[in-house]
Amino acid sequence: MYFHVLVYLLLSQFVPRHPVLTLERKDASRITAIAPRDELHENARTQRKLYTIGGRVYMTSISLARKPYTLVLDTGSSDTWIASSDFRCLSRHTDMELKQSACGFGALYDQNESLSWEKIETHDFEVKYMDGEFLNGEIGTEDFEIGGLELRQTIGVVERGWWIGDRISSGLIGLAYPILASGHRDLNYTRFGIFAGQSLRFENYTLPPVFSLALSRPDSTGSLSGGLLALGGLPAIPHSPTFVTVPIHPVQASAYAFYSIPVDGFDIIPSKGFNLEKSRLHRRGIVDYTNRTTTTIIDSGTTLMYLPDDVADSIASFFSPPATYDSLGNLYRARCSAQIPQVGVNIGGETFWVDDKDLLAGGGSDREGSCLLSVQRQGYGDAVLGDAFLKNVVAVFDLGVSYEGEKVIFIQHSDNESALEKLILGI
Repeated sequence: MYFHVLVYLLLSQFVPRHPVLTLERKDASRITAIAPRDELHENARTQRKLYTIGGRVYMTSISLARKPYTLVLDTGSSDTWIASSDFRCLSRHTDMELKQSACGFGALYDQNESLSWEKIETHDFEVKYMDGEFLNGEIGTEDFEIGGLELRQTIGVVERGWWIGDRISSGLIGLAYPILASGHRDLNYTRFGIFAGQSLRFENYTLPPVFSLALSRPDSTGSLSGGLLALGGLPAIPHSPTFVTVPIHPVQASAYAFYSIPVDGFDIIPSKGFNLEKSRLHRRGIVDYTNRTTTTIIDSGTTLMYLPDDVADSIASFFSPPATYDSLGNLYRARCSAQIPQVGVNIGGETFWVDDKDLLAGGGSDREGSCLLSVQRQGYGDAVLGDAFLKNVVAVFDLGVSYEGEKVIFIQHSDNESALEKLILGI
């Protein structure tokens, strides 16, 4: 029984965590640009270290009512919330009460001890995620600080529900659009307060409506270091001198929900020793999937990449030996020692290569020495580029109003770019 529960918890980590939205999806007109580095936003005035557990979840430190907590960063949802000291952990299937520790939260928040907590009496907080997690509680405003930036933040205080926690984080910062947030219509709820003009106080200057994520993969020392979150500009790390800009697509008319962008296609280089018909090869041994544009969600709260089924199937087949499909779990697995293909994501006329270290999900191995692939079928859901992709780029979310509208900017990490250039050119 314990083994089956462990497997369930392990696989649940890799399911997309963003909420389901049922609006009809419509594409916006495409705008792409490649420009030199000096036209980008300046380095951010404030940066926060990120922490990760095995590259599967990324979080940062904040303070709430002047007490420190760690929250998960999630660009695939909108609600910001924290677990209450009175939290009741419930069974996902039966609502039976479990031990509080079964939901895996870190430090818990007690709103009754806070002098700055203001409950919104007319509304409750409720959020549900695609992997079955659900949370309920109060909603209100509280003093929130991140990187020296102080604001009054609308926040949920969850008192009951089911959550697959990491025993470090206490809740979540939702960075997506307010349409996904609990009570957003009645409360005129806006996105995370840093970019919503919610009484921010930070050395008497206005923070540009830009944030950047530079995720890093875990090292062999077991360190929790996971990269940087930059507020108001770019993180101070080495990166490519050029960048690509793509528009954020609304889900309906001007209704924005996720950071959904156009992805032009995918390039795949089969693993070494893989025999492939020459008719399927293009451009120096690269298999092309560039005949269609896929609207894709950029989601730091999802570990894996969920791609069109035929693309995922092709990538899986180019492992050596090939990955196998588990129809019961709806997941691809490969030997942890398998030779790995190279995968590139085409965005705005540029190819962003995924390091082979990120194509097998760390922590996803089983007793038989097989690992989860970081690329899985999207099926009937959305295409998603999660942490496996984001570890290879600097992602800049520009939420200001300009002639291009709101957009996402991608910059390839310099070390990854040079490694792939050597591979393709055979240096």
